[in-house]
Amino acid sequence: MKKCLICASFFILLTALAGHLSAADPTAQDLIREAEDLMRGQSNVGTMTMIITTPHWERSMTMDYWEKGKERSLVKVTAPAKEAGTVSLKVDQNMWNYIPSVEKVVKVPPSMMMQSWMGSDFTNDDLVKESSISRDYNAAITGKKTTPDGDVYVLELIPRPEAAVVWGKITAYVRAADHIPVKYEYFDEKGKLIRVMDLTDIKRMGGRNIPTVWTMVPKTKAGRKTVVILNRIEFDVPISEDVFSLSKLKGGATR
Repeated sequence: MKKCLICASFFILLTALAGHLSAADPTAQDLIREAEDLMRGQSNVGTMTMIITTPHWERSMTMDYWEKGKERSLVKVTAPAKEAGTVSLKVDQNMWNYIPSVEKVVKVPPSMMMQSWMGSDFTNDDLVKESSISRDYNAAITGKKTTPDGDVYVLELIPRPEAAVVWGKITAYVRAADHIPVKYEYFDEKGKLIRVMDLTDIKRMGGRNIPTVWTMVPKTKAGRKTVVILNRIEFDVPISEDVFSLSKLKGGATR
């Protein structure tokens, strides 16, 4: 009888411990949500440089940007002079571009969200983060790999039936130690790899450890790539709602 009680107690202890460990392990959806929130916060303000490389030319742009939640964002080109003053504004599901050369505000239709932004390998959707991976995709952990960045979780992201997204699948690689994303692979509906984004040069910036260099390489266009270098970022700063109004679009934004 005493032996049975000891066995039962040991079994209960193991069950409780297993439950504790299981609860501590991240789920795929947790990892994706953390990856999104890491680069977003409640709000963020920053400056970045975009370098576009093709087989025939290379050019760079500097941009200021403001973002509040998942619903509002604004990006303003500050250099070079030719593109300076170009502004992209997103409010909820709507996006507008201000083109200073013709002093005109143009609304971007949903059909154009996946088009190239300013000739880069990033899309309008990438720039203003219209779609949300955690909202639009079901995530599953499919494995774990050892890489130069340490051990990473491999996540398979499949669109939810109701989501209006273009990618048939996304594979994400997230560091196991700190849940920082280091790579995304984008596939079309037929399973063909279309582009790869590497997130590198992890630094302390804005009070967080974040990847500060994002390199997008299209797999269907040889010799092309676009590199975004994050120069400065502040998280959870107050931003006036006026920043994201059409009336202020021509002038860019100020906090």
